[in-house]
Amino acid sequence: MKTNVLIIILLLAFPSCHSPKNGSKKSAEEKRATMAQSSQITIPKNQAKDTKQGQEEEYTETDDEGRIYNPYDFPLEVESIKALLGHNIIIDTKYFEDEYFPEGYTYTKITHKDTQIAFYDVLPGKHRAHITTPKLSVLGGIKIGTPKEEFIKTMHFRDDKVEKFNTFNLMDEYGTMTFSFRKDTLFLIDGFYDEGD
Repeated sequence: MKTNVLIIILLLAFPSCHSPKNGSKKSAEEKRATMAQSSQITIPKNQAKDTKQGQEEEYTETDDEGRIYNPYDFPLEVESIKALLGHNIIIDTKYFEDEYFPEGYTYTKITHKDTQIAFYDVLPGKHRAHITTPKLSVLGGIKIGTPKEEFIKTMHFRDDKVEKFNTFNLMDEYGTMTFSFRKDTLFLIDGFYDEGD
């Protein structure tokens, strides 16, 4: 009896070493093709520690409504941002002149702890953000600390089964906004927009 059990275990543990049949090859190739077609889900290497399973799935949707062109619930002006973040900020402003703007323009980067907003004064379609504070909201009230369920309701994603994702990318041809969740709570908003000339 023990011998029979041992033989069965060995047969299960070590598959046969003969060449696979053509039908088996097709099946494996079909499986690889199916896995390659899964374009909405990616698993970033650097964020695996943020989830319970050790992997983080991302949802990506094209922004057909122009929401990320100007996603901020506040004006991109130094005084407005200073009023929201307080006086403990670093403001770095650079002045430029070129053939398109001979009168000059400025590029401003505002830093508050690890939050950063950067923008041009005359180019509304060029901005960057790394938001880790609930003091700055985007897209009609989405801010750090927003529960995932509330975020999903606000965003009206086309896919109705997005609650399993921890990272949401909203993108168009000029930029991307990424919303990252940990324990079903928004902890990071990252974005850039660089509208072409």
